[in-house]
Amino acid sequence: MASHPVLTDAVLDAALGPEAEPDLKASSPPFFRRPLFERLTRAHWASPYLLWAAPIAACLALGARAHDLPRLALLVAGGWLVWTFVEYWLHRGFFHLAPTTPARRVTSFIVHRHHHVAPNDRDRLVATPLHSGGLALLLLGVYTVAAGPAARWPLLAGSLVGYLFYELAHLRAHHGRPRTALGRALRRRHLRHHFTDRGADFGISSPLWDLVFRTYSKRPAAKDM
Repeated sequence: MASHPVLTDAVLDAALGPEAEPDLKASSPPFFRRPLFERLTRAHWASPYLLWAAPIAACLALGARAHDLPRLALLVAGGWLVWTFVEYWLHRGFFHLAPTTPARRVTSFIVHRHHHVAPNDRDRLVATPLHSGGLALLLLGVYTVAAGPAARWPLLAGSLVGYLFYELAHLRAHHGRPRTALGRALRRRHLRHHFTDRGADFGISSPLWDLVFRTYSKRPAAKDM
């Protein structure tokens, strides 16, 4: 059988074969044959904070020029709320795309299923700059059309702050022992999603939309990390 010209045999075997049990010590397989393409699928855990700290500050500064403090805070909070909705539906609707065809099986594995096979793989724990940048541009376009040029900047700042909180909550769920009650609760929910019920607890930084759409589970996590 001829090898795929772009994808590695390892990722095809993992995506199209029997679903592997989660292995906390495993690394996800290489996805692409070209080193540059493969490099773009990996990111250091600190990269989101280094990448988005300055744009958030710039968005807040632009927002402060057009809005007083109460309105600025309201728009930032609104952007954060929108992020929690985007986070929930990305995870539920796209990351857990039903793998009903070989193409979907490969796509779903590369997009997200690899994380369930190797949940502690640090290289693929946070979104790459390519992914987060594309989503930020999409949100900016939506905010521009829906709220106008002046409101788009604080809205985007709120969404980006929410995104960084999401990455922090996800990192702490897999590679930390949160000390706060909120951190422990978010970690328990995410472990439950990994080890007890993949069809529930899609929100990582907030349980809000799981409660709204009735995908919140109260079952205990099957195991700890």
